[in-house]
Amino acid sequence: LRIAVSRCWNLGSLSTEAMRTTVTIAMEMNRDGTPLSNSIALVGSAGGGQGAANQAYEAGRRAILRCGAGGFDLPPEKFEQWREIEMTFNPEEMRRR
Repeated sequence: LRIAVSRCWNLGSLSTEAMRTTVTIAMEMNRDGTPLSNSIALVGSAGGGQGAANQAYEAGRRAILRCGAGGFDLPPEKFEQWREIEMTFNPEEMRRR
């Protein structure tokens, strides 16, 4: 899931400060592996101000929705384990890849 979402995460639109900001995003998933769009929320940030955190969160949110539109390939029998997910987005790590 993390790898799939990272492929859709567009860092090009982030400000310099947002590129140094790590955000944690929580979301709920539907049984078909699609994210429940109105459940996606910023739960924490580090390394930048509120504006940078908001910018990084929005980029992460778009990546989740874009890559999850067709549903992530998650095991249906483990739905209770992946029904609620928190993901940490760190632009510095992405830039080094």
